[in-house]
This record gives sequence, C-alpha cells and structure tokens, in this order.
Amino acid sequence: MYFPKMFPRRGYCRVLLLCAVVCMAGKETAANKVKLQGYLTARVDANTFLILDDRIELTAASKVVGKDDAGEHPFKAEDLAPGTLVEAEGQWLDKHRFFAEKLSVDLREDAKKIHGTAYLQEEPADAAKIAAGEPSELKLDGYWLALDANTKRAWNPAKVAESFPAKETGPGTALAGYHVKYWGAPRKDGRIAAESVELGPPAPADDYKMPHNLEVVRAKDPQTGIDVLEFRQGKKVQGRMKLLAERSVQEYVSHLGDSLIPEGAKGTRKPIEFRFFVVEDPEINAESLPDGTLLINTGLLGALENEAQLAFVLSHEMAHVLQVHYRREVEETRGSRVGLTIAGVASSLFIGNAGLFLAEVGIASSVNGHQRELENQADRLGLQNVIEHGYDPREAPNFSRIIISRYGNRTTSKLWSNHDSSVIRGSFLTVQLMREYPQGQWDAARKNAKAFQNMKDDLGPVKIM
Repeated sequence: MYFPKMFPRRGYCRVLLLCAVVCMAGKETAANKVKLQGYLTARVDANTFLILDDRIELTAASKVVGKDDAGEHPFKAEDLAPGTLVEAEGQWLDKHRFFAEKLSVDLREDAKKIHGTAYLQEEPADAAKIAAGEPSELKLDGYWLALDANTKRAWNPAKVAESFPAKETGPGTALAGYHVKYWGAPRKDGRIAAESVELGPPAPADDYKMPHNLEVVRAKDPQTGIDVLEFRQGKKVQGRMKLLAERSVQEYVSHLGDSLIPEGAKGTRKPIEFRFFVVEDPEINAESLPDGTLLINTGLLGALENEAQLAFVLSHEMAHVLQVHYRREVEETRGSRVGLTIAGVASSLFIGNAGLFLAEVGIASSVNGHQRELENQADRLGLQNVIEHGYDPREAPNFSRIIISRYGNRTTSKLWSNHDSSVIRGSFLTVQLMREYPQGQWDAARKNAKAFQNMKDDLGPVKIM
C-alpha cells in the first residue's frame, strides 16, 4: 500500500493516518501482516527508527514489549537505541516504510555484557603483557578487549600446551589458533573492558575432518573431460560439481583468498590448506567445508559489485572453518539430529542440488547457514579481517542491500537466505562497525581493484538465482 509524500508525516495527523491504514484494511490487513526482524541502526525521532534503509514507524497505538526467557514485558519506546535486536509486526506502507503495530525487543541480547569463546585468528601482539598481568589489548572474536589490573586471567601458554606436547612452548610460543574464553562490558570507545580471559588449547585435529571420511578432489569428468570437483569416499565417487572453465577467474579468486588467510590457519593442530574453487551454480552463495575447502558459486560472483564485498565473503567463510563451526553445530544440535547416510549418485552424474547433497553427508549448514550466534561470529571476524587487509568494511552491509534489492521477500539467496535474514545480517554488520570502530574512517580504504573488474569481464554474463 503506497501513500504519496504529500501526506503529513508527523504529529496527530500522522497518528490518525497510520491508524486509519490499519482500520481500513480490516480482514485483509490481518491477512497481509508481516514481520521484519533486525538490529536498529539509527533513531530518526521519538517514533521512527531505521533498520538499514527501512523506516520503522510507531504510533501511540503501537505496542512495544520486551521479550526474554520469562515471556513478554512492557518496554518503553524511549529506551530503544541503535544496536537493539527487534521484531516488528505490521505492514509495509511503501518500499522502505514499515508501520509497526507491535515491536518486540529481544532482551536476551544484553549489550551490557559480552561473553563468548573463539580461536585466535592472529598472533596476539600483547601476549607477554597479558601473561604478566600488565595492561594490554587483545584482538579476539571481532572485538578489541582491554585488559587491566582487574581482569581475571588464566593465561599460561606453557601449561596449556602440556596437553599437546607436540606444540612448541616457552616465551616465543605462537598462540595463533589457541582457544580463548572471555567476558566483558562494552566501553564508549568501542573497546570491551575485559573482566576475564582464559587461554585454552587449539581445536582437536578431528574437528577439521570431513564427515564420512569424504575427500574433495579436483579431477576431470571421464565422459566429457571437463574440470570437476569430486566428493570421494575411498575409491567411490559420491558426486561431482562442475568447475568454471574460465581459468583466469579461478586464479583470481584463489589469489585473493590466499592473500586473506588469517595467521590462525598456521596454529591449528591439523594443518589447514584453504582451497578456493569457483563452481557453476547460479545461487548467490559460497560454502566452506570443515577441511578448508571453499566453494564459490558463479551466481555469487555475478551479483558482487566490488572486491571488498568478495573479500568479506571469503573472510566470513574462512572464519567458519577456523572457528570449527561445523563441529560446534554438530555438538549443540546433537539431540535433534538423525542418522545420516550418503545417498550416492552414479559416478557419471553431476550434483544437481548442492544443498541436498551436502545435507545428506551431514554438512547442510555449509549451504543453509549456521546458527545465528555462529553466523554473527563469522561476520565479526570477516569484518576484522577485511579491515586488517585495507578493505572498506562498509561494503559488507552493502552486499546485504544488493540481496534485499534483488529479491525483496523472496527466499532465493542462501548466503543471505531471505529478506528478513538479509536485514538481520546487514543491520548486525552496520551495528558492529558502529560499536567496535566508532572512529573508523574508511574513505581511503580499498573498495575495488582492476583485477576484480577483469575477473568480471572474463566471467561474462552468468545465470543468477
């Protein structure tokens, strides 16, 4: 339903107008109600908020509640602030105007405390100071942690390394790849005032194994001679994916990916060899497998606008591997999982549905997305990685705008799987930049490169679904 800009936008008339929208529609309104979920990225006025480019408009008739494990509670609209995760129920008034009859605030995402667990993706610059109890900083999990005299520390690399003697210990011990638990509170400058940090060992080598002892091997199709990726279980080929024949595109993506590999890849108990393959698939998606294999769809390359966006996607997918998200998801959803079997296809056939195939072999999350907590972690680390490599991090949420603009409410993209999740992802990235890099100046950061444009030219027009 569209209303021209000549209508009043503020005050009593605006309240009457928006209430009339609800009343006039009657039964049709109830049928057309939709939900929009995301993080508030700005406050326009007392009753108007932004989630990316969408204006969420409230009236005196709107119901605002807070939701936690105990249920719903009254919540004051004046307490809403950027960074809050909300769910708005109502109707679209225009392309980017949403009237919220009800706004639910997720109180479980308490911004006053931040805690989590992560594997170090780079060598801590202040490792010696942290161990000595001195004031220091730790870049971890997409955050900057500030440690002071009040920070509780369990940080003894030599003691931790006793559980895996093959690891070198001593003053020069490399900590990239080690596990850290942390707890803290955000400061106004974007740093996290660390209340506690605890160092643990790297992930077990088995966490990087493919399920069912699968291997991903580059080969040639025996009938057509085209380049393919084979999913092998022993000597048996379970499926094949077509590789893009344009070698220059493959080489460009591999070169860019190699340049973005975090230091943490060198500290894992099982050596991780990141491999980047462009596969012929029209869906806007990229998949990371537990062993470090990354599949980049032609549909994704066709939709991207610049190198900074591709750098973020690759960094995000590598974070899934280095943070052993496949293993975490298996353990955290074990109770709801069923036995998995490999369907197996004839060795002369190609995988027609990558999502279905990977689900059958137990790694559906590689295509369909991980739990939001894990996706948020990969997003934070993806942002951190592109910033460290000189790219403009604002292109990460801009990519979500591409998906929203292209698909609207359609559930087409797997990487940004539908309109609502695209809004959640894009608004989360925007809020993360606001919180962690409040002084960030990105105008001089890299956005594009001639090599990217050459890749797009060589790629040519591709089917995008």
